[in-house]
Amino acid sequence: MKIYFAGPLFTPYVRQFISEQARKLRAKGIEVFVPHERFNQMITPERVDLLVNQGVLPETMRKGFDPEELMGMVRDGKLSREQLGLPKMTPETIFDTDFEGLNSANAVLALLDGTQVDDGTACEIGIFFGQMQLDRHNKKGIVGFITDSRGVRLRSSGFGQNLFVLGALEASGEIFTDFDLVTELLLRWKTELEQ
Repeated sequence: MKIYFAGPLFTPYVRQFISEQARKLRAKGIEVFVPHERFNQMITPERVDLLVNQGVLPETMRKGFDPEELMGMVRDGKLSREQLGLPKMTPETIFDTDFEGLNSANAVLALLDGTQVDDGTACEIGIFFGQMQLDRHNKKGIVGFITDSRGVRLRSSGFGQNLFVLGALEASGEIFTDFDLVTELLLRWKTELEQ
């Protein structure tokens, strides 16, 4: 089973959190598409060696590099996407990459933290909900995950989410505050797909 992990990817700690949760799911045999990791995977050892040879990166990077560290250097203006061999950050690039991930996914896991759901995440929820209407066999559902205490306190009134987004979530899955419950549901859907 393949899931698309949706969430706001604008801060290093949220990207790290999403990647950590994705690792837990991968350890359980679930394939996870994480948008920011997709670009990290495009950074090749050959490209890093070239940049080391040019004196752009330190020699220590030749023995092993952290793609997230390199992407941090891009965000800090110390490296360009072009130097790393990455496509430009355009709306078309982001949409095409993420839409490919949604199309190939069997489920969506959406991080709902914040005072409202991230607009990109809401869009991904909507697109996947539409895909579910056309393919109920392969598109299992959408799982919301919230750790933000502001939303958790509002659990009885819909987690403080936009009612339209909340409706899509409730019609297609569940919202959890415990990642073990998220994993349990995804594993159940994985078993259903395999049968």
